[in-house]
Amino acid sequence: MKREAIQTIIQAGLAVLCFALAAGCGRVSDERREARDRHLRRAEAAKQAQDIDRAIALCEKALERRPGLALAHRELGLMLDNYRQDHVAALYHYQRYLQLRPDSPNRADLESLIQHCRISFAAQIVESPDEWKRNLRARDARIRALEMEVSTLRAQSGAAPAPAAPAAPAAAAAPAAAAAQIHVVQAGENLGAISTRYYGTPSRWKDIFNANRDKVPDANNVRVGTRLDIPKE
Repeated sequence: MKREAIQTIIQAGLAVLCFALAAGCGRVSDERREARDRHLRRAEAAKQAQDIDRAIALCEKALERRPGLALAHRELGLMLDNYRQDHVAALYHYQRYLQLRPDSPNRADLESLIQHCRISFAAQIVESPDEWKRNLRARDARIRALEMEVSTLRAQSGAAPAPAAPAAPAAAAAPAAAAAQIHVVQAGENLGAISTRYYGTPSRWKDIFNANRDKVPDANNVRVGTRLDIPKE
């Protein structure tokens, strides 16, 4: 009897181990499959060549084709966070990644990055002049809107009805987009942050850059006090 009981315990343990290994392999397989996306491969090559603008554009293009591409959200969040200091947009992409990969082995790291974005954004507010603080109210509303969007997507993935609440933050951000089309660059701002303020997404930074090439020769170095023409939607 003891021998049979020991064999039963061993078999149960092996079953649990095999299940865990299969789940882990599934996650790795998903990551590898997504990494083969042609836009992501080009983005990685551009990043290695230090062409961050092109890498960001390629990740955004990948998401236009496949919005559920979790790896693209993670890579885009890292680049917006580390190279653009656009913590609002990075926060959204980190959260979207975790919504798509809730069982990711990197979850703890991503949660730490989300906390870093919140702290960095708060530090920008504290260190900025009064005018910049007023302008950041629109970005604060955008954070709430993006968080609501993530919550909605999570509910939808669980087959729950989508709540109507996200519509309210979007309406709150609308006045910023409809405001005057001249923007004076403030301390800590970059084109991604300005695009997020006026269009609700960092991906239209190039529209602003193209409309102001005579004033902004380098998209990664926008001088404080520069008066930018913001193209209408």
